[in-house]
Order: sequence, then C-alpha cells, then structure tokens
Amino acid sequence: MTRATKKPDSKWWEDGVIYQIYPLTFADGNGDGTGDLRGIIQRLDYLNDGNSEQDTSLGIDAIWLSPINNSPMVDNGYDVSDYTDICPTFGSLEDFDELLEKAHQRGIKIILDLVVNHTSNQHPWFVESSSGKDSEKADWYLWQDPLEGRDLPNNWQSYFGGTGWTHSEERGQFYYHTFNENQPDLNWHNPKVREAIYNIIRMWLERGVDGFRLDASSSYSKDPYFRDNPLKYGATDKNDYNNYHHLYDKNLPENHQIIKEIRAILDEYGDRVLIGETFIDNRLYDSLVFHGEKNNELHLPLNFEFSFSPWYPGYIQREIEKKEKLTETGNWPCYFLDNHDLPRHLSRWVECSLCVDSEAIAKASATLLLTVRGTPILYYGQELGMVDNTDIPPERLQDRAVVMSNTKETPPPRDGARTPMQWDDSPHAGFSFGKDVEAWLPVHSNYPDLNVEAALQDPDSILTFYKRLIHVRKHSEALRWGRWHTLIHYPHEELAYVRETENETVLVMINFAFEQPFVIDVPLDREAWTVLLSTVYETDKVIDLNGTLEPFEVTIVQKTR
Repeated sequence: MTRATKKPDSKWWEDGVIYQIYPLTFADGNGDGTGDLRGIIQRLDYLNDGNSEQDTSLGIDAIWLSPINNSPMVDNGYDVSDYTDICPTFGSLEDFDELLEKAHQRGIKIILDLVVNHTSNQHPWFVESSSGKDSEKADWYLWQDPLEGRDLPNNWQSYFGGTGWTHSEERGQFYYHTFNENQPDLNWHNPKVREAIYNIIRMWLERGVDGFRLDASSSYSKDPYFRDNPLKYGATDKNDYNNYHHLYDKNLPENHQIIKEIRAILDEYGDRVLIGETFIDNRLYDSLVFHGEKNNELHLPLNFEFSFSPWYPGYIQREIEKKEKLTETGNWPCYFLDNHDLPRHLSRWVECSLCVDSEAIAKASATLLLTVRGTPILYYGQELGMVDNTDIPPERLQDRAVVMSNTKETPPPRDGARTPMQWDDSPHAGFSFGKDVEAWLPVHSNYPDLNVEAALQDPDSILTFYKRLIHVRKHSEALRWGRWHTLIHYPHEELAYVRETENETVLVMINFAFEQPFVIDVPLDREAWTVLLSTVYETDKVIDLNGTLEPFEVTIVQKTR
C-alpha cells in the first residue's frame, strides 16, 4: 500500500469519513437508559483512537450529531426550544465542551445538526409570537387568516400528513408547519429572525464546532403571497403531501440567499463544513444546485436518490454517473446509504433482492460507499450490519411526531432504524449499564450475535471489513480524491470502475450475482496488480486480471506508477 498523501487544496471534509450518531441510542453514559454525551465520550476510541497508521479503531474523521439542543422531544430533538443550551437528556454544555476537546485530541471533527426551518411550539419565540398580533415577535412565524370562503389559508400540506395549518386559539390565527403541529415554521423573510439564527451559528462556531448539517435546508423560504400549490395531474387525494408540486412552500429562489448568508458566516471561521438536507423528495439536480453558482452555498448537499436506489448495479451506477456529470468543477459529491429518517439499507436491499446473504450485501455496499468519488457518511451501526427492529411494541414507539400526526398519509414511525447501538451481548447490548432501567428503544433481538465485541474478534466480520476499507481509503490518494470512471457502461450483475490520479490507479470490482461467477474483461493492463482489499485474495497479494470474480466477490486492486 502506498503511503498516504494529501492533495494540496483538499479539505478535511473531502478526504474524511463522516459518522452520524443518533445520540439517544448510541451510548448511555449515566445508566438511565437513554443515550447521552458522556456515553459518546466513552466510545470515542472505538470511532478513532488517534492512531491513523493502524486500523486499531474504525478510523472515522468527523461525527455528525443529531440534535442535542434543549427540546421537549416531541420529534426527538428536531423541535428545538433553546438553541443555546444542551438538552438535559444528553448532559450539559460542560459535557459538550469535553466531547469537543477529547474528539479533537483524536483528530475527530464535530458537526452539529442545526434545525432552523422551525422551532418547537414551546420555544419562547413562538410563545411570544402566539400571544397576539401586537407582540414584539408577532411576525417571527408564518401566521395567516383563512382565505375568504375557505376554512384554511391555503392548501399547503404537512410532510407528516394532513394540512400544514394549525389554529391558535390564543392568537386567533393559523400558523404553518412543514412537519408536526408542534414544529411551527420560522418566518425567514423577517430580518430579525435571520439575525437571531446567525448569532446562534456564531455562538457555536466560537465554541469550536467544525460545521453544521442543516435540517430541511431547502424549506426555509416560503411564498410571501401564500399561493396554493398545484395538484399533480391525475392526483385525487388532496390531503397527500406527495400529490402536490411544491412550488410555493419549499425550494424557492430566496432560499439560496439564506444558505449563502449562512455559508458566509462559516467562511469567517476558517475550515468549517456546511452540509444540508435538501429535503427528501428533491431530485439530484435540484439538490446539487445548492452548491451555489460560485460554490458559495452548501459544501455537501444531501440528496436521497443514491440511497433510494434498488439493489441493482445498473441503477446504482446510473445514480453515480448522474452525480459525476452534474457536480461541477470545484464542487464535491457526498454519498450515504442510511440515516435516522430511512429504513437501514440492509433492511431495504436484502428484502428486495433474491439473495439472503446480508453479510455479502453489507460488504458490497460498504465498498460502493467508500470507493466512489465523494465524502461518505456512515450511520451508527451500519458498520456492524445492523438492520431495522420491526418488533417494537406500539407502546414503546418514540417517534411521537409521526405517531401524533396519525393520518392515513402519515409515513410510518422511524424507530426501527434508531434502536440502540449493539456493543456486546450483555443486557441492553452494552448500550446502557443501568440494570433496572428500560432502554429508550428496545434492542434488536439479534444483538447476542451481532455486536461490536463479537465482530472485533472475527476477521471476516462486516465491522472488520469496514475498518480495513476505511484504512485502505485513508492510504490511497486515488480513493480519496482521484477521478472516477466506469469500465462497464451497461452493467447487469457487476460493477467495475477506476479511481485514478497521476500516481495511482485503483480498480474496484464487485460481483452482485450470488450464483454465477463474473468473467473479468476490462480494458486495462492485466498484469501485476496489488490487492488492497478482497473477499477472496489476501491483502498485498500481486495478481493478474485474468479469470473470474466469484459470486458476491469484492476485490480492490492498485497499480502505482
């Protein structure tokens, strides 16, 4: 393996691997059954122990924390009641400062989830705004009267189902909420709202955070005239969010100015990253527009097209090729398979494929995620092969924002993908040491066999494969920032592509077929390739590109110049 090199103009968020933690279920440090900051601190060495030359830890470079601000937890932190403090569920500001310090000692960056499309209805801003039309913050939220002859101000829907308008008896008007009624949307047209949010951003940057992931970042700006969204052709259910063209309640041109202003603040503080969720139903092109015309908006726009791909090589490659073609020079792609809002990828792909070998699919998908050109984001437990817990009793569900919405259009609760990290085979899977407590969500029943402690002892485990793959990526300039191009233009059962710099060529080959081998036929020099990682060959073995790929074989080989 070649020695690690760094591209002169590359950023840490281009070279690195980001790891998303859902704090409620990652690690419980005080034994109360709920995840917290102290638990994360105790598990930092698992993520990165600071030894970059050895794969003694997972080797990630940054942690993205789902919201930890003060919140009544109706939407588990995505309903903020105080942006300047830490929710007592997770600890204190002192705990956060300690996490920052100890993470930075290990070379781990900290990225905060910033939820500013809306607040909690318990935020003091909303309490004051709802008190009357003459209050100081009367227009900090989106208040409207019904249209003449109608019951509601317009036809805007909530993403969680049903109308997005809720009536406030105290104020005598309706307020709009993109999500649950407990999450009123802020009025970003108000310069005082912008100033307040920007002061909060500066506060956290000055505290030392390394960037933000903006939640629902394409939904900030709304039509000032509150015009109806047009119904899609042929749609009949007017209460279904997906039946509308969302022309007036999201992704408006003014939204880009807001993102530019946030980005400009981050640029004042040096090498900080701005990630943005460009909302679930945005197309790839729409989301990549959020880089900005001068790369002055999001560093890493998140879109869901790659994540929602079926387990089929041709479809997956099409999404990669689209992103390659649409990502302009100077911008940088980003990929993820799982997050807190999606069913885990193994639950989606194993169920939808003919193969029941989840370990093989896990290693193949890990290879995809960590060898395409772009920043990979892992979701906690993905490196173990965790799957959704589909056996959570109704009374144990915690996704209250969804459960409370309770319309036929409401999406299913997201708890299955948020269950506790599986550390060992002790009670609560080692997530909590509390003996007489109930974990925040039930642990998946497979935890006695699928856990970190067991996986670390198994040289063929999914976790071991992820560790080795991340280590290989760190030491390969081609895999971190090299060009990408495919060798099979219309793949059916296999993918073969090259990552390349002036000094190094890396060939990635994945056989998706679980019954038949794949004959290698690539237009490359066939002799003397060094194995970086393979499910068949030993690492550092020198091979010729002759023969076949075995069923579900993954092989990554390198040629240096």
